[in-house]
Amino acid sequence: MLRSLLALPAAALAAAAVPAAGGPAAADTAPPAACAPAVVAGDLAFSPPSVSPGGTSSASLTVTNCTGEPQTVGETWYGRFLSGSSAGLPAGCPVVDPLPRPVTVAPHASVTSATGYLVFPGCTADRLRLTVTLVQAGTTLGSRTADLLIDQPAAAPQRRG
Repeated sequence: MLRSLLALPAAALAAAAVPAAGGPAAADTAPPAACAPAVVAGDLAFSPPSVSPGGTSSASLTVTNCTGEPQTVGETWYGRFLSGSSAGLPAGCPVVDPLPRPVTVAPHASVTSATGYLVFPGCTADRLRLTVTLVQAGTTLGSRTADLLIDQPAAAPQRRG
């Protein structure tokens, strides 16, 4: 938790990024058939895929080592609240600081990283776009993007009278 607070100061203002309990977890899965470069990213997904303001969702990404040697990569998680009805940062939504984290993957293994995101009650965005970029020794290995849909309450009808 302290690591999250230090890595994401804006959490106190708006969105929270909290590593999954216990940090990245190794998975006992074989590398995918098409496994190049040495470390590849799987799908990035939110669970649940949509929330109402005040709700939270966890994004997870699996990274696979295609080699017989341990590999360390850097993941950088970038989030941005968006709205189809306005440009710039939607009202009531925070700026989300990037969350960098190193990940070490055992030979021919996979590691899943997860981060929780909070949509503050006053945030008027209709989605949170998250991009995770993998870098190893200064080389970008790839990136994945996913959107968390934000279910905004319908506006109350105007009374006439």
